[in-house]
Amino acid sequence: MFTSQPDLFYISWVVVFLLVFLSQAIVLYTAYFRLEEMEAHFIASNFVSINRNVVGNGPRGRVNRAKLIGELTGTSSFVPMLDPYVFMEAEILPEHLKKWAKLPRCIMRIALAVAALLLLWSSFVWLRVTISTPASDLKILCNGLLISCAVIGLMAFLVRVWISLFKLNELESFLTESYFVARNRRVLGNSLHGCYSRLSHISSMLLFDDDFLSKSDPYAMDEIARFPLSLRRLVTIPNRMLAYSIVGFFVVLLCVNFFGIIE
Repeated sequence: MFTSQPDLFYISWVVVFLLVFLSQAIVLYTAYFRLEEMEAHFIASNFVSINRNVVGNGPRGRVNRAKLIGELTGTSSFVPMLDPYVFMEAEILPEHLKKWAKLPRCIMRIALAVAALLLLWSSFVWLRVTISTPASDLKILCNGLLISCAVIGLMAFLVRVWISLFKLNELESFLTESYFVARNRRVLGNSLHGCYSRLSHISSMLLFDDDFLSKSDPYAMDEIARFPLSLRRLVTIPNRMLAYSIVGFFVVLLCVNFFGIIE
């Protein structure tokens, strides 16, 4: 479809960039017209006030402060986890303020989804052209390695999606004392993206050392230690497959471009 109508393909990319621009424009508006009101609700924790003093009140600093609050209302990042109270206060942020933190993230998510579909379609077009074009044995080998890495990565991603849809409740049942597991269930919800993000957080928890867990989520330490080996492998193996396939793809791509095997 896109090969016969290339204008539609380029227009789709323009739409992606417009969505990204709209997302950043909303962040900028929030940074200048809603930020102080948002930060006033963070009283018990010190993370927001410390971040305000560090990044300052300039345009870039205000945008970073607005993005931080957006992160606190969505997927939890590692550094703020050292102060769980900041997430607790973000949960009770008034809805009329919380929407300004959520809206840019939702728009960016749509833009990334459209971009992923466009890249996937481009990959299918490249694969069709590659298969139908005569090539040397070395070029065929390199193309086969690239395709293999991409297929393994896609399979690992689909396995993670399957786990997040059908095994997530079982995984979370072994982490009943964890604040962040319960918090993610409340905040992220049961959408596909929410379930996938909740699974990603559990994957990260299985990699955390005891020192980090003792500061961020101490009640989960014993549960992580008793986490069933079979479920641990179910989570970690697709993660490693996905990570290795991405690294392998870019290593092969850099090598073939460096040596001029694929033009």
